[in-house]
Amino acid sequence: MLLIPTAARTAPSPRYWLVLALLLVAIKLALMLADPTQRFFLGDSESYLHSALTGWIPPDRSFLYGLFIRYTAVAAGSLGGLLVAQSLCGIATALLCARLAVADLGVDRRAAALLAVLVAIEPAQLFYERMVMAESLGTLCLLAMLSCGFAYLRRGWWPWLLAMALAGIVTVALRMSLLPVVLGFSVLPPLAAAAERGAHRSWLRVGMHLVIAVAATVLLHQTYQRLYGYLSEGPPGYLQASGTFRLGLVAPLVKPEHLQRVGLDPALLQQVGPALADPRAREAQLWLDDGLIAVLRRAAGNDTERLARKIVSRALADDPLGLVRMGLATTADYFVAGETRQRMLDDLGVRPLSDGMQTSLRERLGYVAAADPARLNPAATYFEQAGPWFIVCLFALAPLALVAALRLGSARRSAALLLALAALGLVAGQLLFSHIISFRYLHPFPPLLLLCAAAALAPARRRSGLQIG
Repeated sequence: MLLIPTAARTAPSPRYWLVLALLLVAIKLALMLADPTQRFFLGDSESYLHSALTGWIPPDRSFLYGLFIRYTAVAAGSLGGLLVAQSLCGIATALLCARLAVADLGVDRRAAALLAVLVAIEPAQLFYERMVMAESLGTLCLLAMLSCGFAYLRRGWWPWLLAMALAGIVTVALRMSLLPVVLGFSVLPPLAAAAERGAHRSWLRVGMHLVIAVAATVLLHQTYQRLYGYLSEGPPGYLQASGTFRLGLVAPLVKPEHLQRVGLDPALLQQVGPALADPRAREAQLWLDDGLIAVLRRAAGNDTERLARKIVSRALADDPLGLVRMGLATTADYFVAGETRQRMLDDLGVRPLSDGMQTSLRERLGYVAAADPARLNPAATYFEQAGPWFIVCLFALAPLALVAALRLGSARRSAALLLALAALGLVAGQLLFSHIISFRYLHPFPPLLLLCAAAALAPARRRSGLQIG
């Protein structure tokens, strides 16, 4: 047997990426032709569509996604333009996962191609490409942020930190629930770089890059908040309703003295209909006419958001571990069949659009909404049947990320650390900041779980030469 020394293993060629991209396009095109049905979720989809059609800035949802709809569906004169655009987002997400796997995690290129295909046909990905919701675009931006962080580790080039911060604020603008993940990740790449042995990175350089990452994140987030405040004709912020959303999250921690400290009558809590101490009632506190938010709004008027933020601060100061307790209680509901079934029905979008929005869709975008939204199209049925898979993704992501980090070993120490911390951060954010169980909230989990599985199970074989004979 003859061993011929060779150069280090090269990255996949442009032809590899072209063939993979064409394969993904063919898959998506076939699936779009097989199931072009688009679906709508409660008031969220109506808000996004109204924003796209009129330029209205929603106080409690992403205006950026409304712009996305305007420049895809409205510009094309067809809601199908949104389906095409979101399918392209799915292709880009799959390619980013493959790129991360090969370039940063040392995964075999054939396994990376399989990973891309699995991400592209994953149930939540296909379903939300057909939903008028920000999940598909938001997850793409989240993967772009992660990719920039890993690219910084690979190259040590600080402009990647600027790109990472930009992708991060776009992620937040689309999916406010990912704010804790984005803020936490902003400092991780420079810190992970310091763990790389033999990288010859001085602590001064690490510190400078950390300052760049933090400064870029702060500047972009403040700029976005000011832009949103200007567009919505209100104070700067991520959302005009951010205070009441936070109050809904911590509602079970609110006590009469918290209202008294901000100058409100503690007896207001007696007007609240849903059980205040029940973590499962937090959604009701946000939306019902006798919920905590509605009661507060009737009492405080235009000062509601400011007072809500103050109440939240006092409630958390008095019980800092309360979020953890509520998060554990809510997460446990993923194992309660009645809770998961009801949430799945909501996430499937089985409620009809308003008559006015159906008319707007028909006249402006040439789309006739389904007469019976409870009747599921193939992608929706696929999503419904995959409920257990999403729960597995939630609970398996953190341990699998740790296994992948151990498998990567010292050769890719910084990448292993960054992967594990990113996965743990996503799980922690879901645990602490979700007021309900929701399969929609789990949309970013499957791509990351599949990425970790590829890193753990399919590392590229390292050889010093080619064997002949």
